[in-house]
Amino acid sequence: GRAYFELIDYKEAERSFAEARRLSPHLLDGMEIYSTVLWHLRKETELAYLAKQMVTYDRMDPRSLCAVGNCFSLHKDHDSALKIFKRAIQIDPTFTYAHTLAGHEYVYASDDLDKALSCFRTAIRIDPRHYNAWYGIGTIYFKQERYELASVHFRKALSINPESSVLRCYLGMSLHSF
Repeated sequence: GRAYFELIDYKEAERSFAEARRLSPHLLDGMEIYSTVLWHLRKETELAYLAKQMVTYDRMDPRSLCAVGNCFSLHKDHDSALKIFKRAIQIDPTFTYAHTLAGHEYVYASDDLDKALSCFRTAIRIDPRHYNAWYGIGTIYFKQERYELASVHFRKALSINPESSVLRCYLGMSLHSF
C-alpha cells in the first residue's frame, strides 16, 4: 500500500491497505498512511470506520490519532484535527508523520505558515529523509512566492522520492516562476 501511496496511485494503495486490514484486522503499522489515502480519495465513511477501529485497538497510539485527525480534517474541522495531531505528537514527539500532518493542516486550514514551517522543520530534524516535510516547506515558500527557495526544497524532496509526479510538478512550477 505504501509504495502505491508514494506513487500517488491512491486507488491501488487503498486496495492494498484494505487487503492488509482484511488479513490482519488489528494492524496499526502503516495505517496512518492508509488514513491519508482515504483522505485524498475523500472516502469519509471508510476513513471514519478505519479511525474508529484503530482507536478501539489503541486509543493512545499516534497512528490511531493521525487517522482521527485526518477524519476531522476531511470534515473541515481543522481546529479539532490540529488538536488531535498535537496529541499524537505529545504521546510520541518522534512520530514524524504527526508533525507533517499538523504542518499541512496549518498551511491549508489556517494559513499559519510560521507554525507550519516549525512543524515541517521538526519532522526533518527527526527524519531528514521525510520527503513530505521537505515538500511542505517547499509549498510554504511557493505560497510566499519565494520560488527559488521552494525549488530547493522540492529538489530535496525529489532526491528522496524521485518517482513523485506531484513533486515534479511543483518543482516545474517553481522553476517556471522565477
